[in-house]
Amino acid sequence: MTVINAHPQKEQIKNYRDILIMDVHTGYDDFIQSVQTGNRNDWEDLSYFADFFYNISEAVLKSSSVQDIIDKENFDLLIVETLSMEAVYALAKHFEVPLIGVSSFGTDFTIDDLMGNVSPLAYTPLHTLDFTEKMSFSQRLQNIYWYALTLLHNYWVHLPKQQNLVTKYLPHITTDLRQIRSNFSLMLLNQHFSLSFPRPYVPNMIEVGGFHIQSKGSYLPSEVEEFLHSSPNTEVIYFSLGSNMKSKYLSPFVLNIIKEVFGSLPYKILWKFEDPHLPNKPDNVFISPWFPQTDILASPRVKLFITHGGLLSTVESIYHGKPLLGVPLFYDQKANVKKAEQMGFALSLDIHNLSTGSLRETILEMMNNNKYKQKVKEISKIYHDQPIKPIDLAIYWTEYVLRHRGAYHMQTEAQKMSFIKKHSLDTLGVIASISLVVAVVCYYLTVKLIKLAFKKAMSKKVTKSSKKLS
Repeated sequence: MTVINAHPQKEQIKNYRDILIMDVHTGYDDFIQSVQTGNRNDWEDLSYFADFFYNISEAVLKSSSVQDIIDKENFDLLIVETLSMEAVYALAKHFEVPLIGVSSFGTDFTIDDLMGNVSPLAYTPLHTLDFTEKMSFSQRLQNIYWYALTLLHNYWVHLPKQQNLVTKYLPHITTDLRQIRSNFSLMLLNQHFSLSFPRPYVPNMIEVGGFHIQSKGSYLPSEVEEFLHSSPNTEVIYFSLGSNMKSKYLSPFVLNIIKEVFGSLPYKILWKFEDPHLPNKPDNVFISPWFPQTDILASPRVKLFITHGGLLSTVESIYHGKPLLGVPLFYDQKANVKKAEQMGFALSLDIHNLSTGSLRETILEMMNNNKYKQKVKEISKIYHDQPIKPIDLAIYWTEYVLRHRGAYHMQTEAQKMSFIKKHSLDTLGVIASISLVVAVVCYYLTVKLIKLAFKKAMSKKVTKSSKKLS
């Protein structure tokens, strides 16, 4: 197995080879900061993200290590993260192998478009909007607006730029990228109906939400164990903003509020903080640039998870049955936290408008009110009631694609159709045109008949008048 990534394995795996692309880290922190603070209109916002993914795609394709395997090696299967890096899909065409997608954000219309699936906009919001499936009229209008805007941007800006990368780094591939991206054999979705909401899928879209979770709480770093055992009966709160947003970049004002509130609480706090030096760190707070998150959440002493609301973290919260206090920052996080609130196991705060009172009161509410714990336990029970583990399901379907040489029999015809044909815009256009012609003809005939009737009536009136005069 050859894996192109930016995060090498800590322990060597026998049949696993890393191809490291460290250039993708360049400017990453600046990008995350700018996403939250930048002053851009909607179209510029989409272009900003498109440029970011363009740079990642180019970093992969121009890598000497990747070019080396393109020139010298052969493979049986390509598995890709589907998030806006379409140029990389062209490697499947180069190696002439089946293409499997992994969508770490679950699905929305962009993933559905790849698979020929339906996206009923009335109850399937874009994951960049802070809506659930229960949308108001105004929210449905916004959902359609962002759908149309994103669709146009993808076809006019994003995809042409990704096509340019294919032309530049894989010039021997003459197949249009739009055709390549319509040939996925399988899509593995980091989603499950218990984690979000039920929705339709075509046969080659498989829900494997939580398949990345393997830990059963068997390991905690010794320094964490020592910190927790110093007060063995004290409940624990775990705070992490994930791997993208770093706590050290929070404003001094927000950091001071967090430290003040944490220091006033009768709990132990594990805080993922990337700088080893946190001035005025409270004694009940343990900081580390990294924690084994699933092991931490598996601990029975951890009673609350304060998180940015990324999908992986939200899934882990449900998996381990931990209530969630969300402080969403960008992208899908607001939608994830909003859904968790709707399901009843979470509350949320705006980290940019935080106060000591709101943070302290919300934490105490969630720690002292048992309803959040009970609700997440119910949802966790539903999630775990599956006939096969998500990771085993992912393995089965991956091997299925290999066994059946791409399993193209699972593809729907819609996967090959153009947008116009798939949505019957051509037939609807013909029907509308015929209807318009019929309407115009009917209008014309009606006007003619009215004129004739009026003319005839006037003629009779004139005749009667003439007879009276005579």
